[in-house]
Amino acid sequence: MTLPAPETVVSDARADSGHTERSLNIAFSKPVNADHVERTTTGYTGESAGALGRLAAGVASGSRVHYPEPDFTVDGPWLVLAPLSGVISTVATGRGRAVVTLDKDATAGGDPESLEQHLSTLLDTVRPTHDHYPVEMDTQGVFTTGMTTFSVDSIEIGENLTATFEVSTTPATNRSAVVSRFESVQNVKEVTYEPIVGVERAAPSAQLREAVESAHRTVYGDWEYEWLTTPGVFAEIPSTEKIAVGAGSPKTTEFSEEQYESTLDVLQTVLSNLEANT
Repeated sequence: MTLPAPETVVSDARADSGHTERSLNIAFSKPVNADHVERTTTGYTGESAGALGRLAAGVASGSRVHYPEPDFTVDGPWLVLAPLSGVISTVATGRGRAVVTLDKDATAGGDPESLEQHLSTLLDTVRPTHDHYPVEMDTQGVFTTGMTTFSVDSIEIGENLTATFEVSTTPATNRSAVVSRFESVQNVKEVTYEPIVGVERAAPSAQLREAVESAHRTVYGDWEYEWLTTPGVFAEIPSTEKIAVGAGSPKTTEFSEEQYESTLDVLQTVLSNLEANT
């Protein structure tokens, strides 16, 4: 077992943030709660297993780990470790918020069955569809990441029925496109849309891009690009010299020792490639 004990990972990451002489910066897609992770004979398991596995690989890589908060004033390229299942990303989806208000009086005075029907209609309205791709079977965002998609954030029943959606945005997303999704829904009174974070595009140098692609080719046999599904820290990094690297899968409570070792191999190979070309 090469995975470090969960309780040591966070403290080691905090200590690692002080190594200013290291040339490759690593940031992470989400904070870690090591109390919710257990080390088993096959890897980490628990609510934060993936986040802890990515942090552990970053610490062991010999790069400069930025945890818990990145220092955006430092020099050098950035890698962001994210649950991208081993692929690479230089583009992150944006985020917006849509608020849809239904006339409650028109829903039989708040009758539960009527309200349920209206909510079901709203969800059907925002369910992603495509002429060719089986998006209903897309559990990891392979087909839907590059589409404008909606997820329910909250439902409020007061004088009216109000549904708030978090919107994953693309360059084509605008108010008109969002509002038009709800135009055919009966009893819709108002639709508002607010962009929150725009689509983020990195512009890594040829040296960084080649170092990352070569590392993936060495470890996985090939490399592939996908959109990063959440902007997060990737969008916050002011430098365009950045790439998101996939480590672990989204929506899972497992991070295996094999995933840790392959992630560590990728990071160390990227570092070695960059140093060889310095």
